This record gives sequence, structure tokens and C-alpha cells, in this order.
Amino acid sequence: MASLAHRHQEILAAGFRTAAIDVDSPSRHAAMVEKLKLPFPMLSDPDRSRAIVPYGLADHQDPRRVALPALVAALPGGEEVYRFVARDYADRLPEDVLVGVLASHGLPPTTQPPPKPGQPEPGPRAVPLRALVPYFRGGHYAALSLGMRHRRLGEEFRDDAKAFVAEMERFADAVKAVRDR
Repeated sequence: MASLAHRHQEILAAGFRTAAIDVDSPSRHAAMVEKLKLPFPMLSDPDRSRAIVPYGLADHQDPRRVALPALVAALPGGEEVYRFVARDYADRLPEDVLVGVLASHGLPPTTQPPPKPGQPEPGPRAVPLRALVPYFRGGHYAALSLGMRHRRLGEEFRDDAKAFVAEMERFADAVKAVRDR
């Protein structure tokens, strides 16, 4: 979320608005919006019936009944013009790719009112902001070491490890930007 927030002005400049949707409660979303200073709303779909299943984003393999990370872009009239659905929770589209795809539609810039998140209630396993950069740094080095340890698994594994390292770097940079705001 922080990496999308970090690029939010570019998304608006491309003519698109941002909203996040997941299964968490509105109070957990309020905590996330507050912690990461998100400039866009988070919407709750706890039984996955309103957006997650209809958009084909339910992870039917996960016993927690969560959604797959995804990005769906629609024009102002509702026509879907781009879709990225992750393979798993650690597979994310680089924000540069997203911003490029959105900008290619040639829409005029738009604005988005700040979210009105309500009363925050962090979940019991919520990671505090101060711990996120070390958390992402740990993921970065774990992926590097696995990539080196398992070179024999071939290019696909190596490419996944490199993509994950880059993702962790982007996420850490975005959290640093949140701290600086």
C-alpha cells in the first residue's frame, strides 16, 4: 500500500483514482490508512461477495479466504482497461509498470479526496511503521540468499528472486517516504 501511496500523485496525473479492497474490517483499514498515511480509501469486503469474487480475485487455495493481490484499472465509465492478478501474496506489479500503463490511456489528470477512515483498530499482528523497513530489508536479503543458494533451479527462480528483492527495495523506500511526510 505504501508503494502505491508513494506514487499516488502520478496515478492521479494519469487520470486514475486509487482504492484498495480486502477482507479486513473498516477499523483495521482505518489503522492502515493512518499508519501508512494513505491518500486513498480502503474498502472492506469481508465475505468477498461484493468485489473480490465478482472481479475474480479470490484466492481459493488460501484457508484464510483472502484476495489475491491485484490491480484493476477502469476508465471513468467503468470499462476495465488493465488487470494484473498476482500468483501469490508476494507477487506484485512494479509501480513503474502500473504508472506507465495508466498514463498510456491519455486521460486528463484527476483529483481524489482524502479518505475518511473512521476509528482505527490495528490487528493483533500489525507490524508497526518503525519495524517495516527492517522487515522489508530481511525479505530482501532472504531472497538474495535463496537466489544464490538455489542457482541450479534455473532462470525462473533467479528472476523471481531478483523481482522480490526489487519489490522489497521499493516497499522500503515507500515506507521511508511515509516516515518523512
